[in-house]
Amino acid sequence: MESKKRFKIFLSLILMLSVLLSACQDKPSSGPGTNAAGEPKMGGTLKVATTGEPPTLDPTQTTAYSAQEIGWHIYEGLFTIDENYNATPMLAKDYVFDEAKNTYTIHLREGIKFHNGKQLSADDVVASLNRWGKKANYGKILFQNLQELKKVDDLTIDIVLKSPSPIVPILLAFPNQQSAIFPKEIVEAAGDGEIKQYIGTGPYRFVEHKPDQYIKLARFEDYKPLEGPAKGMGGSRKAYLDEILFIPTPETSVRLDGVQTGQFDFAEQVNSDMYKQIQANNQVDALITKPYWFTQIVFNKKSGPFTDKRLRQAFSLALDMKPMMQAAFASEEFYRLDPSIMFKEQKEWWSEAGKENYNQANLEKAKKLMEEAGYKGEKLRWLTTKEYDFMYKNSLVATEQLKKIGFNIELQVVDYATIVSKRMKPEEYEIFMGATTFTPDPGIWPIWESSWPGFWVDPKKDEMVKKLNAEMDPKERKKHLDALQAYFWEEVPLLKVGDFFVLSVKTKEVKGLEGTAFPFYWNVWKE
Repeated sequence: MESKKRFKIFLSLILMLSVLLSACQDKPSSGPGTNAAGEPKMGGTLKVATTGEPPTLDPTQTTAYSAQEIGWHIYEGLFTIDENYNATPMLAKDYVFDEAKNTYTIHLREGIKFHNGKQLSADDVVASLNRWGKKANYGKILFQNLQELKKVDDLTIDIVLKSPSPIVPILLAFPNQQSAIFPKEIVEAAGDGEIKQYIGTGPYRFVEHKPDQYIKLARFEDYKPLEGPAKGMGGSRKAYLDEILFIPTPETSVRLDGVQTGQFDFAEQVNSDMYKQIQANNQVDALITKPYWFTQIVFNKKSGPFTDKRLRQAFSLALDMKPMMQAAFASEEFYRLDPSIMFKEQKEWWSEAGKENYNQANLEKAKKLMEEAGYKGEKLRWLTTKEYDFMYKNSLVATEQLKKIGFNIELQVVDYATIVSKRMKPEEYEIFMGATTFTPDPGIWPIWESSWPGFWVDPKKDEMVKKLNAEMDPKERKKHLDALQAYFWEEVPLLKVGDFFVLSVKTKEVKGLEGTAFPFYWNVWKE
């Protein structure tokens, strides 16, 4: 009897041990670079289906996301963003801010090489930042408050400001239109034009571009990663893959089919109505990124009918945003109606200021404003694209709503590169469709810049932004933001439609890849 009891206890212990071992094997890793599949593996080519052909591979030259997502693999800045979207050093070793002198002193990491073998120095940083300050929207924000940018020694620079500002590190960190550091010689060779030699310090180097076919990157063997763990886009970056191919694939359905058939390893921005289908396929994984972007309708405020803000207000007040977002996204799991220019997840910044002017569907008031603005049914050219499926569907539904009260809209469906080109030419459009990428700080939203497409030239706005970006107290900054957002909804330089959360898909063989507003493929490998 006693032996049977001991056997049952022994059997129970064996079963418990088996369950615990199984749980340990199945538990996903929270750290980058490892997961349940085992240790990372070197080698292989990752084929990424992107939404379209980039207009350039010079990240300073454009805000186009199709260029940025490739660029941050090739180029690096002094800072990047961590898992909480805060600034963290990358090419910078460390920094200090001297309040008495309004000066950021930044020390560079030693032994960093460019892809051409040259050692990184302060001369490269100063040349690159001076160019970025003239050309990039984020650079212009910083340089408006810049007293002096100077080299201290080979591995140290000073950024001397006119007035205190908390946003310098995040401006230098943000991935979109990043403050990429190039060799000084390449900056000088480009002059006022576009950089054509794609040389940075990143974990992958540029190899080849065959337009409308692919852009090929390869591992940079002399890359020097930061020590310690990965932290969002910061921390250690390891290039496990031999090559990455970015393949422009404008049709959403083709991107999804390509992953399901093995043609691609990863596809960005597939239709959210395919979510259940993807979940049912045991060969692929669905990735949802939240928060992500919000869709926006941008008015030409430099010439044409929308120079009159009453017409912009009429356009805004007429629209019912819900059917617009329903047409573009499968369910409320993938979109949200919200007036804030910052996302709800950004609790310190989210604001309802100006909400009385958002999503009103007030046709009577809209008609009255149209009459006051003197609109006589002139044709309004609206640039949109099918490369981003949500842009086309938002535009289509909005057009049908607006026609009912007399707006004469001509939808022009083009590739996204054409929108990027034409939106800087006010004679080419009255409206263009776009999206705002995730912005970690309200002071660096590029729309504030007068030269940003759509051309919101407004001294009052500029002064409000200046106050926001000069305030060191977070609570006071929030008050400035509330006032600025209320003014934004009064002036309607552009119209926010709604937040959306993107669905992407990858094959099971791809490991280490997470859903993020800024997808990256270092610390990623294939089994």
